[in-house]
Amino acid sequence: MSNRDSVQQPARHRTGTPAALVRGVRRRVAALLRRYAVPIAFGLVGLLGGAAYTLFTPPSYTATAFVLVVEDGQEQAGGSAVSFAQAYGRLAPLPETLAWSGRPLPRALPGEVHEHVQASTSPDTPLIKLTGRAESGRDAAAFANAAADALVRYGRSHSADTGVRVALMGVAQAPGAPTSPNPPLNIAVGTASGMLLAGLSAAVLNGRGGRRGRHDAARARRRSPAVPAPVAEPVEVR
Repeated sequence: MSNRDSVQQPARHRTGTPAALVRGVRRRVAALLRRYAVPIAFGLVGLLGGAAYTLFTPPSYTATAFVLVVEDGQEQAGGSAVSFAQAYGRLAPLPETLAWSGRPLPRALPGEVHEHVQASTSPDTPLIKLTGRAESGRDAAAFANAAADALVRYGRSHSADTGVRVALMGVAQAPGAPTSPNPPLNIAVGTASGMLLAGLSAAVLNGRGGRRGRHDAARARRRSPAVPAPVAEPVEVR
């Protein structure tokens, strides 16, 4: 082996050492971080926002009861069971309707009882879905069952005028798990929102940078002195 090879051999070893590999990886990571710093920052902010919402939002439970509006079999004063189901669905969350309930309602602030009860109907079937919402599963089921009982009693008291009656189809059961917050969904939504904001901010910054570059180029062209064209020297003809 020549002296030249013996001198170059340690250099090869130095370029392939673990320390050199680590430095190369660090440089690549630093370059990626500088390039994608804004998306990463917005993504982290969105992720933390979704996690904070999950941690600090009180749990909410929902329970559902069902009632059915049926024709009474007697001469009706007007309308069908489906039409009356639509009307009863609008009346179900009102405090005046909930007052007909024979079941006790959970404690709630005055004027906010109707916020714990939601009613939904179908345009094709005379079925009313009553959903109770509360911070505990037992209270959620109590709200739904009280609303169903109130609607049955209210419909029964007006059956002579409407020609329909309201029957209880299903009793609400206390749920074992809260409906919200949903940690995976909240974190995913927060992260997606952060990335969307990152994309919008990058588009705005790129647009401003492009306009600024064109403006600087135009200004430079206006400031640059005009270069006179070369004048041809006369040629003496002999």
